[in-house]
Amino acid sequence: MKVAILARNFFGQDDGPLQLLQRAGFEVTDQSAGELGIGAGAEVLLPRIQDADAVISGLESYSAALLEACPALKLISRRGIGYDTVDVAACRRLGIGLVRTLGQVEGAVAEHILACILFFARDLQRENAEMHRGVWHRQMSMGAKGRTVGLVGFGGIGREVALRAKAFGMNILYYCRHPRPEWEEAFGVRYVPLRELYAGSDFVCACVPLTAETEGMFGETAFAQMKPGSIFINAARSPVMDPLALKAAVERGHLGGAAVDVFPHEPCTDSPLMGVKNILLTPHSAPFTRENFTRMNLAAAKNVVDYFAGAPDPKCVICP
Repeated sequence: MKVAILARNFFGQDDGPLQLLQRAGFEVTDQSAGELGIGAGAEVLLPRIQDADAVISGLESYSAALLEACPALKLISRRGIGYDTVDVAACRRLGIGLVRTLGQVEGAVAEHILACILFFARDLQRENAEMHRGVWHRQMSMGAKGRTVGLVGFGGIGREVALRAKAFGMNILYYCRHPRPEWEEAFGVRYVPLRELYAGSDFVCACVPLTAETEGMFGETAFAQMKPGSIFINAARSPVMDPLALKAAVERGHLGGAAVDVFPHEPCTDSPLMGVKNILLTPHSAPFTRENFTRMNLAAAKNVVDYFAGAPDPKCVICP
C-alpha cells in the first residue's frame, strides 16, 4: 500500500517514522515539495494523492470533491490536532478514516504562547530596538508575575499554557463549554463567564478549535470587552479572529498589543496586520521545535500502521 507524505518536515530529520512505515510494508512517497499550507487547491493536491492508500497530511485542505477523486484513499493521518481543513462528513460517507496526533503538539504551542506573553510582559521589542540604536534606556515593564491570563478554550493546549503560566506566578482564568471543578486545583485555574474573562485578563489567549461556533468569535465586540491595554494572542486558527477588528483595536490603543501565528492562507505575506506597531507576527511556527516534529512525525506514522493493523489508538480517531 502507498503512503503519500504531504506534511512538510517529515523527511531529513529522524528517520524513525519512515523506517516504521517501511518495516510495516508501506511504499512511501514524498509529496511535500512546495508550499502546501492552508489554501492549497485540489488541483495541486490531487496528482500527489490520487493513487495513495493513505496520506500523512499537514494543514492542506481535503474537500469532498478532492476525496471523491481519490478512490484508493482509505486514511488521512493528520500530523497535528486540528482537523478543520478536512471534510469529515465526506470522509464518513466515503469510508475514509481520519486520525490525528493528539497529545504531541500541545506542549510546543503552549511554549510559544508563553514566549509571546513574556515578550510583551518584559517589553523586549522596545528594549532590543533601542539597544540596536545605541540607546541605553532602562524602563520598568509590567512583568508576568501577578498578571492574569485568560484562556478561551481549555483543551490540551489551554491546559499546557495554564501549567506554564502557573509556574510564572500568574493568575489564570478560563472559559469553555464544559468546565470541570477538578481542573481548578489540578491546573490552578478559575472558571469565569467569557465577558468576565475579557474584562479581567491582561493576556487573552485563543485556545479554541475552529468550528461553526468559534468562527469570528474574536471580533469588534470581543475586543471592545477586553481590558484596556491587554494583549490578545492567537495561535489557534485564523478564522476565529477578525484581523481588521484586531488591527483597529490595537491602533486606537484599546489593546496594548497582539501576537498572531495563524493566517487565512499560508504562506501569508499580505496580512493587514503587517506593519502595525505592537503586533507580533510569526509564520505559524508555534509547533516548530525539533523535538515536537520528531514526536509528531512518529505518531502520524504509527497511526497509519496501527489503523491498517486494525488497532488504532481510540483517542486519536476522528472517524469512521
